[in-house]
Amino acid sequence: MNEHHLILPALRATLPCCPRQEVVCIGGGRPPAADWLAGLVAQDEKSGTDRPVWAIDRGVNICYSAGLPPALLIGDGDSANAAAWTWGAAKAAQVHSFPPEKDDTDTELAFHIAAKEALPPLLVLTAAFGGRLDHLMSTAAVAAHISVPCVLADERESLFYLHDGETLHITCKNPPRAISLLPFTEECTGITTKGLYWELTNAHISNHTSLAVSNVLARNNSAKVFTVSIEHGVLGVYLCHIE
Repeated sequence: MNEHHLILPALRATLPCCPRQEVVCIGGGRPPAADWLAGLVAQDEKSGTDRPVWAIDRGVNICYSAGLPPALLIGDGDSANAAAWTWGAAKAAQVHSFPPEKDDTDTELAFHIAAKEALPPLLVLTAAFGGRLDHLMSTAAVAAHISVPCVLADERESLFYLHDGETLHITCKNPPRAISLLPFTEECTGITTKGLYWELTNAHISNHTSLAVSNVLARNNSAKVFTVSIEHGVLGVYLCHIE
């Protein structure tokens, strides 16, 4: 059975994948809270060691401030603090440096590097939310379609992905403020949920409507567990923890 149990500081998720390891990727968006990030890096219970950290361009600033040496430093360095980039390059086991003028974003380049591994890791991408809307939309769309399993998360928001025939189980420490289903293909069909206030059964969602936005846990859901499954399409499962 291809299942993986991902533990984040505020939730647990059973994902439809079987990665070799979990990797924390730190992007250039809104920095996560320091205690949340420390908990994220230290949460790999399967291996008993800290999750390796990949710094993506300006993400090395966050690593520098938190004292988290990156295993990989990826990007062109055009938006990173010079002192942080020099520190990261000295600390990193590998540096993947690229010219500023290129077709792919630094985050997409990190995805490509992960995809080249014989057994790709699960990427937990933080510092992805906030910042520029074009960066977030591009990152969320690319992450939805790459061959590497990916989750976007910080203490305020998280985004999971489902593909054809997959099921996601999430157990929340606290009830999310909102749970939204976001199509990343023109249509998503055969969507069924359990544990939510407005349930769906074999539903069809298109990217032209907002049918499944701002749901919440069912009122009698004391376990704070919910499940989403899909038959066809690429579906984002978004949680807002703090507005």
